[in-house]
Amino acid sequence: MEIETRQKIERAERRVGRKISSVWLVPIVALAIGVWMAYDTVTSRGQMITLEVDRAEGIEAGKTLVKAQDVAVGRVEGVRLADTFDFALIDIRMYRDTDRMLNSATEFWVEKPRVGREGISGLSTLLSGTFIQLQPGGAADTKNHFVALTAPPITPADMEGVRIVLQSDDASNLGVGDPILYRGYTVGRIEQVEFEPTSKQMTYQLFVQAPYDSLVTSDVRFWLHSGAQLDLSSRGVRVDIGSLESLLSGGVSFAAFEENTQAGMVTNNASFQLYQNEEEARQARFTEVIHYVILLEDSVRGLNKGSPVEYRGVRVGTVEEVPFQGLHGDTDSILEMKIPILIRFEPERINRSINATTLEDWKKDMDDMFRNGLRASLRAGNLLTGALFVDLNFYPDEVYTVPNLVTDYAYFPSVTNSFTQLDQKFTALLDSLNNIKFSEFIDTATSTLAYSEQTLRTINKTSEQLHKLLEQDAMQELPTVLVSALNELEQTFAGYSTNAPAYNELTQSIEKLNSILRELEPLSETLRDSPRALFFDVRIPQDPKVGSN
Repeated sequence: MEIETRQKIERAERRVGRKISSVWLVPIVALAIGVWMAYDTVTSRGQMITLEVDRAEGIEAGKTLVKAQDVAVGRVEGVRLADTFDFALIDIRMYRDTDRMLNSATEFWVEKPRVGREGISGLSTLLSGTFIQLQPGGAADTKNHFVALTAPPITPADMEGVRIVLQSDDASNLGVGDPILYRGYTVGRIEQVEFEPTSKQMTYQLFVQAPYDSLVTSDVRFWLHSGAQLDLSSRGVRVDIGSLESLLSGGVSFAAFEENTQAGMVTNNASFQLYQNEEEARQARFTEVIHYVILLEDSVRGLNKGSPVEYRGVRVGTVEEVPFQGLHGDTDSILEMKIPILIRFEPERINRSINATTLEDWKKDMDDMFRNGLRASLRAGNLLTGALFVDLNFYPDEVYTVPNLVTDYAYFPSVTNSFTQLDQKFTALLDSLNNIKFSEFIDTATSTLAYSEQTLRTINKTSEQLHKLLEQDAMQELPTVLVSALNELEQTFAGYSTNAPAYNELTQSIEKLNSILRELEPLSETLRDSPRALFFDVRIPQDPKVGSN
């Protein structure tokens, strides 16, 4: 029995243990993969950031991606409303190694289909869905709370160039994305448009990209550029048509009207004034000016702010205010039948080098020219539009008198133009016509017409009687009798022709009569000298003796 028991124990010790079933391999592998994925997820996660948006349209937690250059760099984990319910907050988990993208210069915006002035964008999201676009910034700090842009930026943050700020008093038809033009070529875009309620001014932020940023110097001027411009001024008709883009949306143009080698490039956020048109921008170059007040007797219809002031066809100034409201005190006696306007004389149009000293010299020279007959008058610059301009010329016969004006500006004497003088003469003629008593004239004309009518009736009656007389038989034979009488008269005259006997007898009688008159001539002389000779003897004087006293 002991031997059998010992054999069983030996057998039990030599028995091989049971193997683990292969079924357990699947959960073990799954557990290992899960642990690896958890470890990879934890180690690959970036930081959590928060993004403010106006509307979370199309944003879904767990699905919407954050992309930079079309590469996914994060994913939306949650979407919620802010405590004030004014905007939405998006929680975004960034991927690993994206921390250096997140700084104060980083920009976010929701990429979706858009149609605007700058064109159509975001069409790819129609298939892929809405996503959040990230534009990395280059700042040195870090940030985890951002505010999304309402629209994609016009220019990338890393693009080289210069940003300009424009100020304008008038709201113009400009929008984000409108072009910046230099001689008709697009060199930049408008990035922002804002209205400041405190200053009541429009503010535009412009970006001019490199290498065209070198064109923006301290002496450039900016003005509104519309696609089509029609100018009907005193200089004539001018039509300017720009590019198709500017024709649809407008834009801003800039240029330096004079070459200035000392003008340098401007820095970022330099401020400039935005002018309404190119002509106004050109006028802004002239800063050293002399203001004058002109009193005009002519009509100022057609004279506007910005109208030129010319001297014999050369522009020397600009009209600033029509009519001028800067006169003070009691000016009723001064302004009787006269309208004040304010002009500025711009010596820089004649001589570029003008300073404070030379400006005072110009004022003295102008006073001398006033005494020598320099006067201002209105002239028609455009017959089509009726635009006027101020013409300066010399009138030596005009007397120079300065009225007592209460104003801050000097007085510029004026004369009426020839058209006004003609109008005055025409008005005087009309006044003379008004003084005529047309009622008496009409009465006289009426009586004259009545007498003329009576005379016409008499003439008509006489013509009827004459017509009856001509129809009588005796009057019908009158031409035959007249012809017969003319024939007889012709025969009578033929008897007195040079070859007729009667003509010869008449000639001889005339010669005898002349002979008798010659014989009677001494008798007539004697009777003229001594009428008594007709009854008494005439005493004949003796002939004078030669040599007697």
